[in-house]
Amino acid sequence: MLFPRKALCGLLGLTLVLSAAPARAAEPSKYVPADAEMVLHVNVQQLLSSQLGKKFALPPIQQALKGNKEAQQLLTVLGLDPLKDISSITISNADQTGDKAQVALRGKFNLDKIHATAQKVAEDKKDAFKISKVGGKPLYESEQPGKTVYGGFADEGTLVVSPSRDYVVDALNGKTGKINKGLADAITLVDGKQSLWAAIVVTDELKNLAGAQPDAAALVKKLKAVGAGINVTDAIGVALKVRTTEPKAAADLGEAVNKAKVLLAAFGQTRAPVNPVSCKGCQRYPTRASCRIWRTDARKRASADKSGRN
Repeated sequence: MLFPRKALCGLLGLTLVLSAAPARAAEPSKYVPADAEMVLHVNVQQLLSSQLGKKFALPPIQQALKGNKEAQQLLTVLGLDPLKDISSITISNADQTGDKAQVALRGKFNLDKIHATAQKVAEDKKDAFKISKVGGKPLYESEQPGKTVYGGFADEGTLVVSPSRDYVVDALNGKTGKINKGLADAITLVDGKQSLWAAIVVTDELKNLAGAQPDAAALVKKLKAVGAGINVTDAIGVALKVRTTEPKAAADLGEAVNKAKVLLAAFGQTRAPVNPVSCKGCQRYPTRASCRIWRTDARKRASADKSGRN
């Protein structure tokens, strides 16, 4: 099959399209950079196999792929079915510019087909797509509008892509796997079983950005980390936890969330049970500066929906 000249530049273009998608502690990808300040993880297969995922997520994705002939040709050449072969997407970032962002795709890949396709692209578009070697592994370099994007397979099941060449080179050389203490602490706030979870270190830069909102500035200044997650089954469960510099800040934030939940319920914007925020850990350890400030139970919500309660 001839490779379409207008197709996206090999793997990197495909990756950019794919990424635009009681608790067991979450385990970040071992390829998350050491200086990352946030990480977002999507369990693609868990999400797509859920009842809600099958009903609301799969149809538009399938339609989009079906309507893009060049994408279909590219996927065929690569031997890749993104709806079956991609198991998870992990996105990390270390600043507000996007220059230190990274995407790691886990899945089943036909490396021989992918490398052969990349080689054809490099031959056909020498100025836009290049291949070099790092530790015996191919390093792909693609010229995108305004920046260069690098990518490569850190192992046979992980494709790493980033505007930072250093990040990708470290992944290919196996020099990753130890994240910083701040992000590691934030990750303890999330449940690794969820369909989607995010952990964020509240840096000085983020606090300064929040300073433009007077109502939020005082609370945000006392935040250290935020962990959030969404679990999708036949309903949606949401959890949010924070770690603060002092217990009072956690209590104040919980009070603010309680008020928001009551308002949402009053205007019919939530069908989840509206209960006041309560953290047994805070009651047992009043000096602890972390608190679960929001959690909905998908099974309770489903039960409430079936019984017709709001």
